[in-house]
Formats: sequence, C-alpha cells, structure tokens
Amino acid sequence: MRKRNERKTICGCTLMMFGSIVVSGVQMIANCGYNSRNVTIASLALSIGIGFTQTPAIFKIFPDLIKNVFAENCVDVVFIVAMVLNIILPKEEEE
Repeated sequence: MRKRNERKTICGCTLMMFGSIVVSGVQMIANCGYNSRNVTIASLALSIGIGFTQTPAIFKIFPDLIKNVFAENCVDVVFIVAMVLNIILPKEEEE
C-alpha cells in the first residue's frame, strides 16, 4: 500500500512540474507579445515537434544518433524548429 501511495505522489508532483513549465512558457510568450511572428513560431514548433515524435518512422532514413536524439524526444525537435524559425522568419519592425 505504501509503495502505491508513493507512486501516486510522484505522479502528482510530475504533473505539477510539467504544468508549471507550460505556464512559464505561456508567460514568456506573453511577455514577448502575441504578435503574428511569435505565435507562428510557437505553434509551428509545438505542432511539428509533437507530430514528429508521434510518427518516429520519419527518422528511419537518418543515422542512429539522430534517431536516438529526435525520434523519442519532442523537446529537442521543438527547440530546433523554434530556433530555425526564429532565424528565418522576418522580424517585425516596431512602430
């Protein structure tokens, strides 16, 4: 019984931790402003990152190192996509 309660506690703490990370991310986007560029970067990075990890067959043509890093870890894919989009999308001029 004790082991079962410990597992529930760990699951609850993990849920709280990841929820806090998501809220922090939303706050960071809010601080940067909800302009079309920022929303585009955030939405595409999340969609592509999560989508790629849901279909790991996409990575079958890549070497094992790439497969091991990106096929099962959406955080890595989201980071790379966000960085690339941040570089290639034109920055809006402030008025």
